[in-house]
Amino acid sequence: MADYKRAKWADWADHIRSMDDPAKNFEKPEALDDLVVIDLSSRSMAGCFCSSLLAELGAETIRIEPPGGDLIRTYSPGGIVVKDTGLAYLQEGRNKHHVTLNMETPEGREIFKCLVGAADVLIETYPAGTMDAWGVGYEELAKLNPRLIMCSITGYGQFGPDSERKLYDYDNVSQARSGIQYCTGEVLPEGKTVKDMPWAVPTKAGPHIAWAVAGTFGAMGILSALYHRGKTGEGQAIDICTPEAYSRLADYQLMWYAHAGVIAERFGSLDTALWLYGFFPTKDGGVFLGGLRLEMWKAFVDIIGKYDEWKAEEWTTLAPFMKKDWQLKYQAMIEPETKKYTSDELTAKSVEYAKSGRLAPITTVVAKIVPPWDAMHDENWLDRGIFTPVQDPVYGSVICAQSQWKATETPPRTKWACRPVGYDNGHVYLKYLGYGPAKLKELEGKGII
Repeated sequence: MADYKRAKWADWADHIRSMDDPAKNFEKPEALDDLVVIDLSSRSMAGCFCSSLLAELGAETIRIEPPGGDLIRTYSPGGIVVKDTGLAYLQEGRNKHHVTLNMETPEGREIFKCLVGAADVLIETYPAGTMDAWGVGYEELAKLNPRLIMCSITGYGQFGPDSERKLYDYDNVSQARSGIQYCTGEVLPEGKTVKDMPWAVPTKAGPHIAWAVAGTFGAMGILSALYHRGKTGEGQAIDICTPEAYSRLADYQLMWYAHAGVIAERFGSLDTALWLYGFFPTKDGGVFLGGLRLEMWKAFVDIIGKYDEWKAEEWTTLAPFMKKDWQLKYQAMIEPETKKYTSDELTAKSVEYAKSGRLAPITTVVAKIVPPWDAMHDENWLDRGIFTPVQDPVYGSVICAQSQWKATETPPRTKWACRPVGYDNGHVYLKYLGYGPAKLKELEGKGII
């Protein structure tokens, strides 16, 4: 058997960096540069996230908002806006041509049908039944464009009892319905109540993660549908339910209940499936400690000088440490020790132990918990270009997370950050419908665009 050799990515680094050079953002080839995508997201970042992934790969993406803009443009910490655009939307408006269209009017819907006739993909996030009631559901649109792929991302799906509720998709509602957030948050010790520990309640994920997961699955569904269409010529409808998509990340919690009838309870940063595995405080913040083998756990105990005192030599299995009471016991014993060091000092001790410790080269994984500022200035991320500023002609220099993977031939790129409401009305309506300035002025006067 031939010796395995790791791919020499370092040899490709200069090539990949050149492909990611912002000066080449408008160069070809692009993987999806022959596609037209319409993003009709309403009040949901899931659809915008989905279309961002396609737009980064070169799809010509038309973002339709109501006159005055979509509500999600206002989502921003502290009400911060940049040229009337919130920070969340400034991240996900990338590479899209922004137009306005009043879908609540018959004339607006007729214009929409004309746009869909030229599209490959439609993404929408209205409550189930809304598009059908407007006469622009999948069955009607497929008659106009049999090759159309329509992806609906909603909070309750296109069928099922809850789909009749006609409610919009909210990220935190999807988090709550997924079953994941029930298990997320600080543990409530036995004998204590929420009154004693008001922070020991289910905790939401920091970002809009349910929307992001639903958008990602939406993009995957669209790409698979495009592959099918390439073989058959057939379009299709895709139904994404946001809490269902997010529950896919539940790991073992749902399986634990299905197979053993056990409901996973909140356990802070600890995990009853793994040990050593959790966040621990340090003198200047905190670290993640990982020791998924007995030897790694013993190594950590040795690193903090407790190997003999805690009788680590006698441990023969990790099984007892999977129990909740054992983990809470050792968490209480570990925390005073980790607080003696800074995060960097504890990291350095782990690295040094791998060289000369009692169990070397075995050691414990130590990762410093960093704030966004440190993440944005991490030398590794900077070298890989993940936070390269986008030089946007409207919004100026914008730092947003760049595309999340590298490719040697067709890398995803961020060409521009965002566009103001209706910025591309002239370009899009002229290109696809032949509407000139006079027609646009007429439509604007009637509240259609």
